Amino acid sequence: MIWYIEDYRRNRLERERLEALAASVDWLIPVRWRIDDSVRLIWDADIVAGGQIFPVSLRYPNHFPYSPPVVLPRGTTELWSMHQYGPGGEFCLEFGPDNWHTAITGAEMMQSAYRLLHGERPSPDERAMVASRHETTVGQDLRGKFTRFLMTRALADVVANIPPDVRLSVNVIGMPHEDCFVNVIASIVLPDGTTWSEGLPQPFKVGYQRTVSLFRWPDSVALPDRSTLSGFRAAIAVRISVLPEGELYTLLVHKNRLSAYFLDNEADSVITLSVVPPQAYAARMDTDHVELGTRLVAIVGCGSLGSKVATMLARAGVKRFLLVDDDIMFPDNFVRHDLDWRDVGTHKADSVAARIQLVNPTAECEKRKHRLGGQESSGSIEALIGRLAACDLIVDATAEPSVFTYLAAAAGFGKKPLLWAEVFGGGLGGLIARHRPRLEPDPAKIKLAIENWCANRGKPIQRATMEYGGGGVPAIADDADVTVIAAHAARLAIDTLIPRNPSLFPNSVYLIGLAPGWIFDQPFETYPIDVGSPPPTAEPEVETEEMSEELARVLRLFAEHKNEDNPVQPGAEPPS
Repeated sequence: MIWYIEDYRRNRLERERLEALAASVDWLIPVRWRIDDSVRLIWDADIVAGGQIFPVSLRYPNHFPYSPPVVLPRGTTELWSMHQYGPGGEFCLEFGPDNWHTAITGAEMMQSAYRLLHGERPSPDERAMVASRHETTVGQDLRGKFTRFLMTRALADVVANIPPDVRLSVNVIGMPHEDCFVNVIASIVLPDGTTWSEGLPQPFKVGYQRTVSLFRWPDSVALPDRSTLSGFRAAIAVRISVLPEGELYTLLVHKNRLSAYFLDNEADSVITLSVVPPQAYAARMDTDHVELGTRLVAIVGCGSLGSKVATMLARAGVKRFLLVDDDIMFPDNFVRHDLDWRDVGTHKADSVAARIQLVNPTAECEKRKHRLGGQESSGSIEALIGRLAACDLIVDATAEPSVFTYLAAAAGFGKKPLLWAEVFGGGLGGLIARHRPRLEPDPAKIKLAIENWCANRGKPIQRATMEYGGGGVPAIADDADVTVIAAHAARLAIDTLIPRNPSLFPNSVYLIGLAPGWIFDQPFETYPIDVGSPPPTAEPEVETEEMSEELARVLRLFAEHKNEDNPVQPGAEPPS
């Protein structure tokens, strides 16, 4: 039911209050009541302020009085106030959604509109500023602004130290979007000949690149006149240098504020463009995360789970990755994968590396398009296992037993932690588990402990059926299912990499439910599994004589290998 029909008492109150207001002041002239095409109740009136008549409409929303009415220009798209949402838009008054209550009436909204218009026009020849009830956000200010230039904190620091009256060459990368075209300053050739770089990731550099001029205008001098392009060029030429012909944009820094201009040679005009200001610095992660920047993490399996874990770790601050996957990105993978149509037909390892660098431009990604447990040469697999053993953490995101065996071997050889995660078919949930040398049993024993824990409850573990490399039948799970398990795995990985002492995770294995079924009675039910402590390691007794014999045997093998590489020539004495 519409409010002014259902709540006739409030309807009458609104009408009486507005009539009483109009009868008591000389600045408000009633016009009429009406209904618009959206069945909203509207009161038209004229406000007299600063010797000018402003035709306005008081428009009630259909869910009044639970949300405020608005006052806006009637029959015109003019911009009357600095506190107006664009030409012809509603006024930002003293009452709005953030401080509204149902006792406020339309008459009070009209009084607020008069105070705004009269405050900005105390007299026909005078203009003044009226304090805002609240500050607009950058997003609100940039609505409807198509071409934008981004100013980062790093760029602000650089331009603050550029001497005035110098023209600098700037490389700008423009990225088109549906509602805007964002230009990012990639590099600046400084007065001493060196080049400052924003450090943009390589995948970002596929946008429209162009060279523009940047000037630091003296703070004590007013900005050059922009009424015509010819006058603008002349003012810059007198003070600094001639603007290059054909440049579309020019950037000026004045009082540490960046201004961007479009140079329209055909219309002889200068158009001021929008600048996205630098963000104020605010710490977004604790100081422990600084440690992640030095860690090397192997992600084996760059599918739906591995791609998400890799991206999360990059956001957390990990800067060094070894990505292992031989698979190709197909459109059907979009159901759960962190990649999208821009990456279809590529190797997942390549595109996940590009994704990481878009998130963390300082990250370095080593890619191996190998399939552990598949048809690969033994030499390449041995080299890969050696490389995995050098990582600070190995993440198994494949859910393949053969891959797990290789990774357990790499973790044992390198004495490095191994983390694995699985998503159970049917969207039931998943598991996360880790092995840390000297803190937990070896990976094979942990896996056996998980199997036994489930079997003892009469419910063997439900495995995902999707095989690493694309074989088998895909598991039934949506992106939310995979993302939840990936997020838990990423948190366990961060805890392992820092490493936190004591750990935030008192157990090494967690079964995480996402739906009723199998072992879970309800979503978000979690079962920690105690896998016990690692067996005590006793130092083996060293038999000096036995050790000497074994070392001598090994040395003879080395000598024989060297002799095979350097065969004895005919007539030469054999080596001793």
